[in-house]
Amino acid sequence: MCRDKKGWDEPLSSELKPRWESWLSNLKDLADVKINRCYLPKDFQAVQKLQLHHFSDASVAGYGVCTYLRAISESGQIHCSLVFAKSRVAPTKVTTVPRLELSAAVVAVRISDMLKAELEMENVEDFFWTDSQVVLGYIDNEARRFHVFVANRIQRIKESTKSTQWKYVTSEDNPADHASRGLTAKNLIASNWFGGPSFLWKEELPSRDIKVRELDAVDPEVRKSVVHHTLTKVDSLVERFRKFSSWSRLVKAIARLIRLVNEFKNAQRRNNEATSLDERQEAELTIVAIVQRSVFSKEIKELQCKGELAKNKTSKLYRLNPFLDHKGILRVGGRLERATLHPYVKHPAILPKTSHITGLLIDHFHQQVQHQGRGMTINELRANGIWILGCSQAVSSFIYNCVKCRKFRRGTEEQKMADLPSERMETTPPFTYCGMDCFGPFYVKERRKELKRYGLLFTCLCSRAVHIELLDDLSTDAFLNSLRAFIALRGNVRQLQSDQGTNFVGARREFLEAVKEMDQESLKQLGCEFVMNPPSASHMGGAWERQIRTIRSVLTSILDQSSRTLDSSSLRTYLCEVMAIVNSRPITPHLLNDPIGPQPLTPNLLLTMKSSIILPPPGDFVKEDLYLRKRWRRVQYLANEFWHRWRKEYLLSLQQRQKWQKTRRNAKVNDIVIMQDDAAPRNVWRLAKVTTVYPSADGCVRKVQLLISDSALDDNGKRLCKQTYLNRPIHKTVTLLEAE
Repeated sequence: MCRDKKGWDEPLSSELKPRWESWLSNLKDLADVKINRCYLPKDFQAVQKLQLHHFSDASVAGYGVCTYLRAISESGQIHCSLVFAKSRVAPTKVTTVPRLELSAAVVAVRISDMLKAELEMENVEDFFWTDSQVVLGYIDNEARRFHVFVANRIQRIKESTKSTQWKYVTSEDNPADHASRGLTAKNLIASNWFGGPSFLWKEELPSRDIKVRELDAVDPEVRKSVVHHTLTKVDSLVERFRKFSSWSRLVKAIARLIRLVNEFKNAQRRNNEATSLDERQEAELTIVAIVQRSVFSKEIKELQCKGELAKNKTSKLYRLNPFLDHKGILRVGGRLERATLHPYVKHPAILPKTSHITGLLIDHFHQQVQHQGRGMTINELRANGIWILGCSQAVSSFIYNCVKCRKFRRGTEEQKMADLPSERMETTPPFTYCGMDCFGPFYVKERRKELKRYGLLFTCLCSRAVHIELLDDLSTDAFLNSLRAFIALRGNVRQLQSDQGTNFVGARREFLEAVKEMDQESLKQLGCEFVMNPPSASHMGGAWERQIRTIRSVLTSILDQSSRTLDSSSLRTYLCEVMAIVNSRPITPHLLNDPIGPQPLTPNLLLTMKSSIILPPPGDFVKEDLYLRKRWRRVQYLANEFWHRWRKEYLLSLQQRQKWQKTRRNAKVNDIVIMQDDAAPRNVWRLAKVTTVYPSADGCVRKVQLLISDSALDDNGKRLCKQTYLNRPIHKTVTLLEAE
């Protein structure tokens, strides 16, 4: 009724009215309830021991407490009677049962304190009983901390009781269960409410045989402990040295610091002038001494105590016969004591290979020798009194990462040679997959005019056959006419590949510009796909680039026989002769020196047998077909014989990688590179940043997109020109700084 906020004059709901009427009908049964006014009966003998037993229990409806006085006479009589009881309804706010059980336990403790003061009895033992193992676990806890609600109530319980006074009772034997759940008058008379549980009437109380488990950290009432681990870091001067990237600045800073210390000690007058040479030399020795004490502390102590190091042939320091000079600096003993050299050169200071100061010194003296090689840098270090353990490796490592040295001397990037593309390993008809290139110009004479003519080379990527067409000029129409003539003679071409970019000079550059301006729809109508390799990547078209050299050597020999300038028809005839000679070359050295072996494998063996279909016709063609009158079976047998020998003799010869056998580091986005330009000196090669990488099927990067640097900026620091992006193979780049 309170939860529903019912007023006194409001009618009850249909749910509450039957319960209210039932409670009213039970009121008449209260007349049968009788309570003895005296705690002990009349015939009870002299009391020997008095005990107060407090029972607590809770439910979702409420929680209650009842207390019993247990008296034991000298003759062993036992009597129990109800002394005090109290119950409360559960709060309207939803609360967990363990919290209600804990609240009932607190009420039991308060009743105990009150009864001790009011009963005025001496030597009364208190026992507290609960059927909640969770509450017993909270009371026994000594290790974990609770949230405020539980912590305050546990503190109140421990102020008046000890954990040994709390015992466990089952719910069936707990009379406080009646107070937490409620009883009718008839059930109250028949229950153990007034006399207490049966075990209180026995001579021996039940022992607490139940073991309460330890609290888990996941218990909702347990506060999560946060451990703060404080590390004390000693900020030494060696660590502060890492803030400097230049040896000269570090020496100046330490020299200024030493001067400040001397001024603070009144050892010298205050001076704002620049540090002197003597102060800087003193600062250099101080820095070296600090580094040595942090790395060679054990060896320095041994030298101070014994005067020499213990024998250790594997130690690099032992071989140098080190000693401490008058300033406490570890120096090389060596064998040059009688040399007429400066003492610091005869006995250089020893430094470790991995120290930050060592890197600063190598950088300083590497710049002093104008970024020369390892030997000159090491000599400069030794000449200035510095001996680095493992100096050669340390200097080599530094020079390898030096940006200027990379810019001056590092080679272009390399990557493992890629696998052959599928079009070079398919048994397709000749010129199904072609590489295309142009060469020339050639000068011909038409009447009184001298004109330029160019050669257009098509190379079959599979059979290595070549086809040459003559170009009158480098216009789009001339190229389309030559391409149509080539397709009419050799059949449809599935794919045309070509180079592009700066590797073309003269006629090649003009030819590519004409190709880019062509209508791509015209090429699609011809049934071929045009693929262009990245600029400056001539090695990606080596299959047809190499044939130009062969054609030039043959053409030079033929043209040498003509004393006059050719006309167009004569040049076309000569190009056909060149094509026939090149196509008759063996494509494999197998069986070339065998006089009784089969005919060498050449592209001409296949060119005269090309069919209009890609795959051979069905059927089994054998050697006897050579002697049949059916010519088509004879031709097909020869074609099959060519492809059989092509797989056996030529294709397997492509297995080895002639160079670039090792997998290198892949180029990554944000790498800083310089772009190779064969027409310009190295010191003017343009700086660029890798913006996109194009991994191949094997995961190796062989092509990248570069953002070219531009130093032309306006007064606000913005670019004056549009950003330039270029695609280049990695073989045309030199890495200066890696992204990682």
